[in-house]
Amino acid sequence: MLDKFKESVKDFSENVKSTVAEKELDEDTLNPLLEELRLKLLQNNVSLEAAEAIEEELRETLLGENVRRGKAEEKVNEAVKQVLLDLLDDSYSFLGELQDAEKPPVVFMMGFNGSGKTTTSAKLTEMLQNQSEGVVLGAGDTFRAASIEQLQEHGEKLDTKVISHEYESDPAAVAYDAVEHAENEDKIALIDTAGRSHADQNLMNELEKMVRVNDPDISFLVVDALSGNDVLEQADAYEGMFDAIIVTKMDVDENGGAIISISQRSGKPVAYIGTGQKYGDLEEFDKEEFVEEILE
Repeated sequence: MLDKFKESVKDFSENVKSTVAEKELDEDTLNPLLEELRLKLLQNNVSLEAAEAIEEELRETLLGENVRRGKAEEKVNEAVKQVLLDLLDDSYSFLGELQDAEKPPVVFMMGFNGSGKTTTSAKLTEMLQNQSEGVVLGAGDTFRAASIEQLQEHGEKLDTKVISHEYESDPAAVAYDAVEHAENEDKIALIDTAGRSHADQNLMNELEKMVRVNDPDISFLVVDALSGNDVLEQADAYEGMFDAIIVTKMDVDENGGAIISISQRSGKPVAYIGTGQKYGDLEEFDKEEFVEEILE
């Protein structure tokens, strides 16, 4: 995981070390190295705005510093670590937000097609069951073929009720029924929504209606780590509609750019990362661990 990102940071450290010889880092020395790092970050699917922000922060941190050759890597790693820690946010507490929500808590799963919303809904369900919480799943994707059956299959495996209507029915009504069931059974309503993009105006209107009718307490934007800079489009499409981010397929992401890019663009915290196909492969995002893995 994150192998290419690690290589980029290591190469930058090596370049600084080979360039300096117990002298102050001036612009002539530092700028070419930072430019090369920025290009490598772009190749790792870090957005231009995030790459430029990292470059500028590193310039401010390292410019004018006296760096001994033997300490160059340590100095660079300290600077990179601080820049990434400032950019990333892992402060969101899902369980804490659930405790503060009115009964029944209502959770919406949003995102583009293929981002992993349905599987992540199942993973959250098992996680909540392990916390002795009951869940009612709502099959709010009434558009994609086999989407209802997919969620029902998860429901059977997890012994969890799935509320569904016919295909092409009103997804707001599905969510409403799921919330009603959750209220009657003192459970959490977790609603899987259809994949949408800003280009699907009718579907976005449907989602806005779902939100208006059901007033979710928590909304997650689910994005695929392998989608690269497409996460920027997703952050923009759902702007103002989500509270936190879940990044899937982190276990097979060599670049690491998506999680950095969407954090920088949206300003929203990353709550969880998906690290495999099993229900238990959902981890709370820890930015310290993420950055340490890059710098190891």
